[in-house]
Amino acid sequence: MVTRAFINGKKIFLRPVELEDAEFLAFCLNSPDIRPTFFTNFPTNASRQTELIRNLYKDSREYVPFIICEKKQGQAVGITAFHRMDLVSRTAIYSIIIPEKKNWDKGYGTEATRLMVAYGFDVLNLNRIQLHVSALNTRGIKVYENVGFVKEGLLRQAMYHNDEYCDFYVMAILRQEYYQRKEK
Repeated sequence: MVTRAFINGKKIFLRPVELEDAEFLAFCLNSPDIRPTFFTNFPTNASRQTELIRNLYKDSREYVPFIICEKKQGQAVGITAFHRMDLVSRTAIYSIIIPEKKNWDKGYGTEATRLMVAYGFDVLNLNRIQLHVSALNTRGIKVYENVGFVKEGLLRQAMYHNDEYCDFYVMAILRQEYYQRKEK
């Protein structure tokens, strides 16, 4: 498979999802290091992911996923996406998964988030990008705040995981905030 970047960064690039990525997507969603913060409670497999990928680019523009690849080797290190894109309200929900601890603390998550926010505002003409993040996911919260996301509210006991109910923050960045930060 020839790897082609759709969005280039300094350390990483984002590329479209291909059928060959089914096993990697299943790995991301099943990762024991990710499941506690991404709240995936049911397993998936490459066959299910292949089925989803086959239908991914048919009609819908509500879900826009990318594979995060490090630049040196072109190796996949994570996935990121906009979900439930609403082109009338110009909003989207953001997500990111970097499944292996060996790829944490390298700046991949921060750079991928910055690239997606720029893509959302500069290319897709969004007005609002939001996300939900576990209040226990301090690493993720720090990344989002560094990129410009603001805590807007708390969803109390919003998810059940590992025998406890967990709170979630609603965080968002608005178009005007993005451009104000960009000017500085």
